[in-house]
Amino acid sequence: MPCEGENRPPLSPYNPSPSDEAIVGATTVTLRWDSYDPDGDTMTYDVYLDTNVNPTTKVSTNQTENTLIRSNLSYDTTYYWKVVAKDNYGGVTKGPVWKFHNQIT
Repeated sequence: MPCEGENRPPLSPYNPSPSDEAIVGATTVTLRWDSYDPDGDTMTYDVYLDTNVNPTTKVSTNQTENTLIRSNLSYDTTYYWKVVAKDNYGGVTKGPVWKFHNQIT
């Protein structure tokens, strides 16, 4: 790793699945996202998911995978979620808030 220059934080997480504002018809959902670190650093993710427009419930901490399975979701409910990407040199980038609506289809 080069010594010169400062650490660059990860890019904001993007390409969510379910896509933003998607309608989902299942009590188990696999959240997925893409992320990238311009320095090639090892990254971990904190995932927040709840029914608040600005989700504050951390459902996963320091995970290395860019997927997370959540089950026991309620129908007729809108869920909001976001991912915070962190590199191993202290760089932190909060992703946008995404939402999906869970309803019986």
